[in-house]
Amino acid sequence: PLIDTIIVISEDNAACSEFIKLVKKEIPSLRIVTNVGDVQQGTGSASKLESYKEGASNADVIASALTSLHLHLRARYFVLTTKSSWTSSIAILARVYGFSTDVYVIDIGKNKNSYSDSARRGG
Repeated sequence: PLIDTIIVISEDNAACSEFIKLVKKEIPSLRIVTNVGDVQQGTGSASKLESYKEGASNADVIASALTSLHLHLRARYFVLTTKSSWTSSIAILARVYGFSTDVYVIDIGKNKNSYSDSARRGG
């Protein structure tokens, strides 16, 4: 498939930065979309926020999650890990509520349960 745009989102700022740097070097023609309002709190848990990101409030984290979800629902192809319940949920939600008619998933960290199976193959 012809892919001209990628959406790069993670709670890990370093992971995003490294991936974007790699893409710019290896495939400079790709357009990269990020969530500019994302606080990238370093954890998937708002309750542990204070120990990860100075100055970020729980409201900031919720806004980040919702805007990231909106971006995810626009995607058609996903590279994710089903060891993360967030990314598994994203794949499932994208199939049900997303803007794309077909959703494809590449799982780079497989978990073995029915929820993960649904994320990979659909429900």
